Amino acid sequence: MLGIFAVLSALASPGAEFAVARDAPANDFSSLLEWKNQIAADIEHNKRYLPGVRTRGKIGVVYFDLNINRSGWVLPGTRIVTVDREIGSAALLLLQQSQPFPAPDHVGLRDAAFRILVPIRFYEIPPQQAAGLADLERRKLLECYQADREELEYQRRKAAYRKAEPPTDVHRVPEGCFEAKRQDAERERQDAERRRQQADALR
Repeated sequence: MLGIFAVLSALASPGAEFAVARDAPANDFSSLLEWKNQIAADIEHNKRYLPGVRTRGKIGVVYFDLNINRSGWVLPGTRIVTVDREIGSAALLLLQQSQPFPAPDHVGLRDAAFRILVPIRFYEIPPQQAAGLADLERRKLLECYQADREELEYQRRKAAYRKAEPPTDVHRVPEGCFEAKRQDAERERQDAERRRQQADALR
């Protein structure tokens, strides 16, 4: 159903974005733009949960040429456009993980489906400078807890779309976070044990 293309020329025609809104009132177009930004944010959020082996060392831009219905599901005719087939495969998995997207209830158009173009960049940020192991571990842990907060907010939004019970816990974490949290818990246990031994020695 979804094609992975190795060329970008298919997206060169003007007016590919928001083709349904060319003659729409300005407020409808503004709502559609807001909806597109939310879809882009959802895809970007889910990108951190891709297996690292799929994107490690890869740099490039993927264009999600989405054909979406009013329920937030992609339809036949949706395309993933990239010059790198491996990134394209990762992008297909990313699209599957991100659905359903928020429904366009606030978009005042009568169309049953919408075509939206969303570019997503894949890249690895090299370390700016050499850092100590403790600094890297602390930075990773902070990133993991930030990811947990954002994931819980994301899943609560998804639950609201479906009119479901909002979750209270996260059920997925970015790669490396289980181990980072385990190591942090072990360090806290060792610190507590060390303090206990020091207190016993002073008695």
